[in-house]
Amino acid sequence: MRGAITLVLAVVLLVVIALDGYGMFVAFMNSRDLALSAAQTAAATLEQTGNEGTARKSADTYVATHGGELLQLEHGKSVAQWYRARVRVEPKTFVLKFIPVLNRYLDQESETSYTF
Repeated sequence: MRGAITLVLAVVLLVVIALDGYGMFVAFMNSRDLALSAAQTAAATLEQTGNEGTARKSADTYVATHGGELLQLEHGKSVAQWYRARVRVEPKTFVLKFIPVLNRYLDQESETSYTF
């Protein structure tokens, strides 16, 4: 009887950890996609308006609308122009967000660049 209870608890714990891990993976993939989309949005806005402030604002609005936080947006020129965006996304977790020290390290960040 005790072995069956231990087995059930172990399986439940593994399932919850797997779901939280999947949530963190999805958040990382979303942060990567949002960073690229933010850089592309900024580039398109800069080409349309010629105003870098408007481009930064449109990228920030895009990321916020899709559930992320734009941490950094850099614009540069070399042979071509480029934008580099860093985005943070908070994962949807069931258990890990309640563990006091661990919950500080759950947010997923990604940085990508776009050349135009």
